[in-house]
Amino acid sequence: MTWAAVVHVVVSGLATGSIYALMAISLVIVYNATRTLNFAQGEMLMVSTFVGWTVLRVLSAPLIVALLVAVAASALLGWLLERLIIRHAISATHFDVLIITLGLSLVLRSAAGIAWTHDEFPFPSFFGNRSLGIIGASLALMLALGALFRWTRLGRAMRAVAQNQRAARLMGISVERVYSASWVIASMVGAVAGVLIAPVIFLSSKMGLVAINGFTAAVLGGFGSMPGAVIGGMLLGVLENLAPLYLPASIKHSVPFLVMITILLVRPGGVLGRVARRKV
Repeated sequence: MTWAAVVHVVVSGLATGSIYALMAISLVIVYNATRTLNFAQGEMLMVSTFVGWTVLRVLSAPLIVALLVAVAASALLGWLLERLIIRHAISATHFDVLIITLGLSLVLRSAAGIAWTHDEFPFPSFFGNRSLGIIGASLALMLALGALFRWTRLGRAMRAVAQNQRAARLMGISVERVYSASWVIASMVGAVAGVLIAPVIFLSSKMGLVAINGFTAAVLGGFGSMPGAVIGGMLLGVLENLAPLYLPASIKHSVPFLVMITILLVRPGGVLGRVARRKV
């Protein structure tokens, strides 16, 4: 295989990894604010992308309008789920909330199947060069998120809640509003990821399974670390694309998990994560 072909595979892997990184970031945003995992993130991504696709088909709207509608629908869905369901389980254990989000994912997938069937549908792409376009758009969104968390009042409040919820509340920060904001922002990031990846894997009720790769990327980079989520996503995407070149195709999807296990054995906190130590 020529070097040009290898470079093409790596660039394609970086494009896929960019999507995984966005999914990992959306999971980390909710986790940092609430210390819970949202296993419905993938299905929320899928539903919002279907809404955008419906606008394309029914109204023949431009693709940018479909993107904006998908993002708005995802933000509304995230806000409703947090306010109507998750907020009422705020006193429950993290494991209980995890089970609730898992149940939500099944409900959303079934509802999508009823509304749009379980078939696969083509989705138009924003970019002529799909790989470079996905990488560029993902990096732009990551930079925007970095600016949000670093230089805005909301971002500082979210970082304060992530560090210490009790101290943040004593400083006058509304932790409940931060919870809602984290769900809304994570949902919007997921919607962008859905619109970017739908042209690659086709739109279907099963596309929410990409959240598994996002979770793996977050763990690989160090769960709770946004830079780690980006590194983990990129590394995972490249490994998935390179593995079939040198290993049997049948174990393609196992290689990233084997690498994750290996890295966690060496660094239990992930690439950029830290292992929490407790004194007994």
